[in-house]
Amino acid sequence: MATSVRFKIQEIEERLEERKPNMESVTYQQIKKILDRGAKGLDPYTLSNLCRDLHCLPTDIVEY
Repeated sequence: MATSVRFKIQEIEERLEERKPNMESVTYQQIKKILDRGAKGLDPYTLSNLCRDLHCLPTDIVEY
């Protein structure tokens, strides 16, 4: 059985707005691109970077 992974969009948007003043515009744009692509096919490295930039745990921003 395949497991579907989805972003918790509301939580990510809230964290992104909180962190936006402290991050580079390039980082903000990269996060928005990742969100637009969706969580399907999300690799551990990208997830790790998202969590680093948003100061969160993976379970805070994705659901299965």
